[in-house]
Amino acid sequence: MTELSYLSPDGKITIPRPIMKFLNIKGGNDIIFEIQSGMLIIKKIEKKDLMAAENLIYKAI
Repeated sequence: MTELSYLSPDGKITIPRPIMKFLNIKGGNDIIFEIQSGMLIIKKIEKKDLMAAENLIYKAI
């Protein structure tokens, strides 16, 4: 699936509706950004996984 979006001047990205529906992402969901092999990967994370994700972020910094 490929969809076009827009990066605003202040860095905000709109996730296209078809991708939101396909991945079951809704407004207010937590997501994490990851870079692998030069690609940006966006993952939905559940509240229960949020603490583990925050630990990964701190280790990467």
